[in-house]
Amino acid sequence: MYLIELDCITKVEWLSNEDQKRIIAFKSIYNDFPADEFLEAGRELVREFIKKGYHRKYVEDFERVIRALYLFLDLNGLGYDSDLANIWLNSDAAKSIFHGKSLIVAKRVLNVFKDYSETGEVDFCKVYRRGISGLNELPDWCITPLLVFVSQRSKEKLDEKTVKNDIYSLLRFCRFMLRKGLKSYEELTGEVIHEFNIDDKHLSPEGKNACNLRVKRFLKFLYRKGIISSPGLHHALGTAAVSVETIVKILDEDEIESVRVFVESASTPLELRDSAIFLLGSDMGMRGSDIVTLKLSDIDWKNRCIRFNQNKTSRDAWLAMPTSVGNAIYRYLRYGRSRSSNSEYIFVSVHAPYERMSRCICYATINRILPERDVDGSGFHVTRKSFSSNRLKNGVKPILIADAIGHSGTESLTPYLSLDKDKMAECPLSLSVLHISFKGGF
Repeated sequence: MYLIELDCITKVEWLSNEDQKRIIAFKSIYNDFPADEFLEAGRELVREFIKKGYHRKYVEDFERVIRALYLFLDLNGLGYDSDLANIWLNSDAAKSIFHGKSLIVAKRVLNVFKDYSETGEVDFCKVYRRGISGLNELPDWCITPLLVFVSQRSKEKLDEKTVKNDIYSLLRFCRFMLRKGLKSYEELTGEVIHEFNIDDKHLSPEGKNACNLRVKRFLKFLYRKGIISSPGLHHALGTAAVSVETIVKILDEDEIESVRVFVESASTPLELRDSAIFLLGSDMGMRGSDIVTLKLSDIDWKNRCIRFNQNKTSRDAWLAMPTSVGNAIYRYLRYGRSRSSNSEYIFVSVHAPYERMSRCICYATINRILPERDVDGSGFHVTRKSFSSNRLKNGVKPILIADAIGHSGTESLTPYLSLDKDKMAECPLSLSVLHISFKGGF
């Protein structure tokens, strides 16, 4: 039995009146999972995390959440229920116990325990994403069409992030309507939409443009559904940005030398992993999304090549593996990758649960290797751009480069041509052909 910790005690009467009513109304169902059984199940779950090799501090934080919830259940004569646990954690009383990072840990603990209690298994790598706040603040007339629209967008097999961005933009639009006192979409006018366009601020013209396009799409949907009667309201939102040509950013010679020094001196598990990830991008032109999903079986050591299916295009790629990349991967697998990991993926976390990571790790990799690099719009993808540009400078045919980076054509390589000063100097246009006089001048 745990010692009573006064700072972890929460009584039902300390909760809001609304939360108290919710707990009392469903109190009978909480007896199906008594507090003592919850405590024992919680202890078993903690042992699973210890076996997996989690850091002691994390296990202690995990255990503290279990202990605090048990004390709440036991003190108030309640049993475990996932909805009850969330009511407790979202109360002001519980937030006085858990705040900041500890609150994030507590939310994950409750999510993990819920899955564990239902399935008997632990998915250590499952990501519990936060819901989109603000939807429950909207009135029914506002939220119902929005949810139908979002549902249709989801059925179009769009990326989850794309659908979420739709929701965020439409929340901005709906909140503006409510501030203006509108009580239905039918009250929308061109003037109101024009005011929204002026009032809605963004950090960049591109962000503004993207938001306007989402709202336009929603307005067209409302017209098709007969919710608004004017077919041209979306024209009240203008375009804030147009497509532009930008200078391709690649690694300069000093940065390449810094990378070489880093790779040669890498010794810790994190440094060895960073080296292999970086070289896969810079020496093979691979995308970050493909690097983090590489499997041990994708490497053909005998033929010195890597074969994988590209996440973005779903096309198979079979690339020769340079010695630099092969050595970096070998050193990571031999001296950096945890031997406790049973993952089929090459790159795993340096801490428990030692499973594959998201592609965000690639962005963190370039920041660790080149901490002083500060170039806008140049994340890990700069390694792929550098790969393409350097191949062009070395005389490799564009079609071969396009094939190496998984593109169906050479159109995407056009911007890199402007970086090859030597090749550009070989094909100048004659001033006489352009009818430009070269006599006189300053």
